Amino acid sequence: MLQRALWILIALPLSTLVDSAAASSPMAGAREAIAASSFGGTGDSDVVARAFDSVLVWRDLDAVLLARHAMAKEGRGALRHLAESRVLEIGARENGIEVPDRVLEARWKDLDQQILASGDKQGIAGYLRRGRLTRESFLSYLRLAVVHETLTRRALGLRDDAAVSGEQQQLWMDDALKVRDYTEFLPPWKDGIAVRSAEFTITIPEFVRYMREHLPEDTLRDDCYHVLLERRLHARMPDLAEDKLGQYVAEEIQRRRDEAALDPRYAGVPYDKLIAAQGIVVESLPQDPSIRIAALARAWVDRSYSPDDLRRVYTDEREHFDGLFGASIDTYMLFLRAAELTNDFNPRTFAAADAELKRWKAEIHSLEDFKRLAREKSEDAPTRETGGSLERVTALSPRVPADIRAEVARALAIDSGAPGVVGPVRTPTGCMLLWLGERRPGASWDTMQKHVHRELRKRFVDEVLPRARLSTQFEEE
Repeated sequence: MLQRALWILIALPLSTLVDSAAASSPMAGAREAIAASSFGGTGDSDVVARAFDSVLVWRDLDAVLLARHAMAKEGRGALRHLAESRVLEIGARENGIEVPDRVLEARWKDLDQQILASGDKQGIAGYLRRGRLTRESFLSYLRLAVVHETLTRRALGLRDDAAVSGEQQQLWMDDALKVRDYTEFLPPWKDGIAVRSAEFTITIPEFVRYMREHLPEDTLRDDCYHVLLERRLHARMPDLAEDKLGQYVAEEIQRRRDEAALDPRYAGVPYDKLIAAQGIVVESLPQDPSIRIAALARAWVDRSYSPDDLRRVYTDEREHFDGLFGASIDTYMLFLRAAELTNDFNPRTFAAADAELKRWKAEIHSLEDFKRLAREKSEDAPTRETGGSLERVTALSPRVPADIRAEVARALAIDSGAPGVVGPVRTPTGCMLLWLGERRPGASWDTMQKHVHRELRKRFVDEVLPRARLSTQFEEE
């Protein structure tokens, strides 16, 4: 799917999107320029998504776009590009720059020929169709690109046909914004202004409409899903009092703060700072759909299942829950890529990998020996630096290969077993040695009850709105 957003403009001047035929990388400029346009149908009342009988229009998404993306890199980039476009429009008027249609048509034809030459038989029309772009919107960006080039040449005192680099154009734009006293404002935007300069302002409604058009489609699709999911979850509990929901929301936010404080990956950085670093407006958290989805799902399970019901679910599905959260073994892996025959992608045969691992196995007398060899020899990049650690593995641990889970399950079935090396074990893509270390008991009922509760919340969410039932205006044709 073509990226419809103008994110290349965050780093490059607008005119570098559409280079002349003499540019050193013409196809790169062509692709970026074609990607630079707006979605069709982004008016307040235009439908952006549907799911079952639920319909979402753009105005219902605006608060989420502002709270989640206005301060993020993509949102700031969109705001900056909108401001740069205003500067170019003003500059064109002030300097009497008009771009003849014949110039735009010539560039259009040049880009079309380059795309056809690349092997795409549909040419520029295919790019526009796949990206849901109109010819008119694309030509408007071509026009601004020519304006940017022209203003940069004039500022540098160059002749009309002189080449200008992307860096030169960006320097011109930076200076143009500076002399116009360009200022971006932060939330909560009490006066409704996102940008003010000496010659123009950008209001919050203008900013959010621009984000509708220029945020990545995957981002918008996720936002649509969350808004519709929250709406449908809430509809399942029409009698849930707002103050009760507010209590669940506050507890969910505090729960996330507590979890972040205990997570060593965050090195003590508070949750609020972590999400602010992602561009999320902290003050908006109580209204964020993801927070409210979690709160609503918890409220549903709390009102639908008593403690005895949770235990009954566990008893009925004990193999499932014990497989995920029951007894586990601290597991380490040393992996070598292999295949039946060697080629450019497979450096050794299965037999050669088995032989090599057997030699190393004879050298392993402790966990430290295993970790040292894993750091030196393992070809599994994600675990190599940690000495091959897979952490605690259960019989059904998600994201752990089935071959490893099977060895762990066999070891757990034995009443007692000393730590040691297992293997070589053959997988579809290679061979491995495993160190099966300390055994750890399964979760207590207090902990298991939380796992059961979490699973029921997940099932409720999946039932209310499976992602596959979401349909948006961004889907592939």
